[in-house]
Amino acid sequence: SSGINAEYGEDLKCNDFQWYLDNIYPELHIPKTTQVTISQDGWCLDSLGGGDSLVGLYKCHRSGGNQNWKVDSANKKVQQNDDCLTIMDEGLSLSDCQTGNMNQQFELNTEYKSLYNSYHNVCLTITNPRTRFVSIGDCKLQQWDIKDV
Repeated sequence: SSGINAEYGEDLKCNDFQWYLDNIYPELHIPKTTQVTISQDGWCLDSLGGGDSLVGLYKCHRSGGNQNWKVDSANKKVQQNDDCLTIMDEGLSLSDCQTGNMNQQFELNTEYKSLYNSYHNVCLTITNPRTRFVSIGDCKLQQWDIKDV
């Protein structure tokens, strides 16, 4: 029966869905997002409960939640829910996503194995291993294990 449908589609010169998106509805924005965990030596990037608090490291538990991050490569955002990873004076925090906020622009950099902010030319770094807070710094200092969830 599927052979009949395929032949029928060929007779009608049907196009695939990608053709439809490209030619009929090109203004449709389909986000390019990936769910990841970001870790180093068994410690995961963690929102530590969210809110406007600083983001830090917590022992990886593989339970998702505060350790799962949505990377939106099209908009260069790293998010949890509606909040974006944001560069602050004292470190990194989660705050409301804002279009055009250069302190929220992060992309996965496979060369440095890190989250990279091209505006400031910096990457995610551990500022103090004892307190487990993270900030931004030289991209060559630390490499992270970034895995799809």
